[in-house]
Amino acid sequence: MKHVALAVLSSLVALTTTSACSSRDPEAAPAPVAPPPATVDDAGTDGAVAVPVTWAKCDLHSEGGGAPAECTTLAVPLDRAAPAGATIDLFVKRYRAPGGKGLRALWMLQGGPGGSHYAFETIAEAIATRFPDVDFYMPDHRGTGKSTRLGCPQEAEDSELGVFITSSEWPACIEAVKAKEGARLAHFTTTNAANDLGLAIERTRAPGQPVFVYGVSYGTYWAHRYLQLFPAQADGVVLDSVVPQGSSLARQDEDANEAAKLFFAACAKDALCGSKLGPDPFAKAEALFAKLKTGHCPDIAVPAAPTHVLLRRAFGNLLMDAALRVYVPAIVYRADRCEPRDVAALKPLVESLAKDPTPDEMFRQWGWVLGNNIGMSELWEEPSPTAAELTEIREAAVASRDITSEMELFIGKWPTYAKDEYAKSWHSSSVPVLALNGGLDPATLLSKAREAKPHYAREHQHWIEIPTATHAVISSSTTTEKRSCGTKIMMSFLENPQGAPDTNCLADVVPPDFAGLPALTKQLFGTTDAFE
Repeated sequence: MKHVALAVLSSLVALTTTSACSSRDPEAAPAPVAPPPATVDDAGTDGAVAVPVTWAKCDLHSEGGGAPAECTTLAVPLDRAAPAGATIDLFVKRYRAPGGKGLRALWMLQGGPGGSHYAFETIAEAIATRFPDVDFYMPDHRGTGKSTRLGCPQEAEDSELGVFITSSEWPACIEAVKAKEGARLAHFTTTNAANDLGLAIERTRAPGQPVFVYGVSYGTYWAHRYLQLFPAQADGVVLDSVVPQGSSLARQDEDANEAAKLFFAACAKDALCGSKLGPDPFAKAEALFAKLKTGHCPDIAVPAAPTHVLLRRAFGNLLMDAALRVYVPAIVYRADRCEPRDVAALKPLVESLAKDPTPDEMFRQWGWVLGNNIGMSELWEEPSPTAAELTEIREAAVASRDITSEMELFIGKWPTYAKDEYAKSWHSSSVPVLALNGGLDPATLLSKAREAKPHYAREHQHWIEIPTATHAVISSSTTTEKRSCGTKIMMSFLENPQGAPDTNCLADVVPPDFAGLPALTKQLFGTTDAFE
């Protein structure tokens, strides 16, 4: 679940330019070829006659511009149990690379819950430079983006923090949502979203074209629900950063700290990082936080929030990004030493962490209400931890995205819906599956993601771990050739879902480089040496 604390880091994350997904080939591409028109008009799974899909030209990038794409809005049942009843809008964008032949279709499911298709626009474009024969379908989950987005007046551009809903605004937002949506809110569920996906695939798939589904983070939970409802529809499903059944967002901050321990252990084994932080870097970080709580290094402090709180939130978010996480040990080292040169390097960074987030298109499309509706209903634990217990977890952490600091507001107050039978069981599909998870992922902790592994053990179902990857394996598994190993494995699976995925690149995945990148280091610290 996204949170305002995450948004504060968005300006830092935007500095990253080394994601494997963003590498592009320099060759000029041929003129675009339009995807085949969707003319499905036969009976759907519910017995109703499907309306032919009409696609309109649109820009690939939500802000405008970019490669040409196509968009459509489908009417889907509000409640899958009432297919002839009320409907809502499901927005879908599709993109084919210039010159691509559309040999297969890939539906891309975003996480959160609450994310729209927005993040996939650049990812699909980047993947297509090397794998052009894929039609990329990017739906907005119901309640987000342009798919009957749920919202409240408190996220208006002229509200307290613009599109971000503050702690003081949430009580009024909850009441506004209940008044506006009423009983309809209970239908904005993962199960109904999975039904939307199945209906959309059925109505848009081209004759003879294999169809695959890719889900990342909560998108894997959504994809699993899809497998429960449509166990034989897809030709294959890819799960990236797996959210198992029974997961609880109440443990997200705790999980981030566990991932930090693993990351600092990797630091200890690295010659540079180990020489700076010693044999137990995590203990070094804990000792620093204890000192910060008593006023250590006052020259980097800002009035907005205690330094240890700003840093733990920063660390929790930086660990999500393969290029930025390597600076966590350097921040610990400099803050602990706290010499004038360190203050000069860290003060601007801490000040930037304390600033209000800048809204961008991703956050404008984000479904904050949808995220809480699903999070508090399906991805929460019973009995619920108390606010005091969640605060204790955060205060003891070195790295925490502080997800629960806002979710405390919703315990016992959000109009939750009851978990259905699908939320309490596992799929039984024999469709080929590729599951990928990083060993240093703070959001889908590997030790917890492995709870799903036995449920993807049928023939042509594969579980692959990349020890040094973080969240979103296709973006955090760069090889020595500066390619994404996760993407390469995924595309080999799409090309031959009945065979064994090509995992040869696993040996070439580069470990974290704690020296960082000179240009990025300069932006963060004003120096070319992260530690000095």
